[in-house]
Amino acid sequence: MTEQPPPDRVTRRARVRLMLAAATLVLASAIALQLIARHRLEADLVRAAPEAVLRQPALVRVALALGRATYAARCAGCHGTDLKGARARGIPDLEDRTWLYGFGDVADIETTVLYGIRSGHPKSRNITDMPALGRIGQLSPAEIRDVVEYVYSLSHRDFDAVAAKHGYALFNDKGSCYDCHGTDASGNIDYGAPDLTGTSWLYGGDRATLTDSVTNGRHGLCPAWIFVLDPVRIRALAVYLYLASHPGTGVSS
Repeated sequence: MTEQPPPDRVTRRARVRLMLAAATLVLASAIALQLIARHRLEADLVRAAPEAVLRQPALVRVALALGRATYAARCAGCHGTDLKGARARGIPDLEDRTWLYGFGDVADIETTVLYGIRSGHPKSRNITDMPALGRIGQLSPAEIRDVVEYVYSLSHRDFDAVAAKHGYALFNDKGSCYDCHGTDASGNIDYGAPDLTGTSWLYGGDRATLTDSVTNGRHGLCPAWIFVLDPVRIRALAVYLYLASHPGTGVSS
């Protein structure tokens, strides 16, 4: 005959099992509530107007967490883990406030993330690109040197004034550079034509790099993420990049 444990021991075991079951249920409920709350915040992140997200600290926290992880997985391979880009390949620095398209607000960044630049998507940013003025014969090597000297003079002091003056005339006439960059070379955010008057350069502002740009053209690409990332991560990435380029804006994270 099997010996039975004392009744008090059975009671203690039952109480322990009951307590463990209750603790497991409480933990599972807490996790479920956290997931529900997170899903609600993610839904609110997408529903809110892009710029309105910045005024809601809870949404900013969610966006930063998701955006940082998404950037590391999808964007860091080109733009670098430090967001600094690579001039040698024309990959922009995402921490400065110089943007080729739009004013760099959340909605502008989100549009670029969604559709890309010359990505092949019908909504991509691809109105124009930098033509190869040397290879197509629009400008001669001597004329290219003068145009480059003019552009160089806009951000440097050690330039040839005579060549720069001739280059200015070519810039606004035969070279047709003004058509995208403007007669004052300040660029056009609708076309993605960079401002040539400052010190922030996509490829580089030295004479050799400028000569290469005018001679051979530029055709930068950015993939469209609309079919790869869900709307929550796209919005989160846009917010993350905005905040990375606007330090000290007072937005709570």
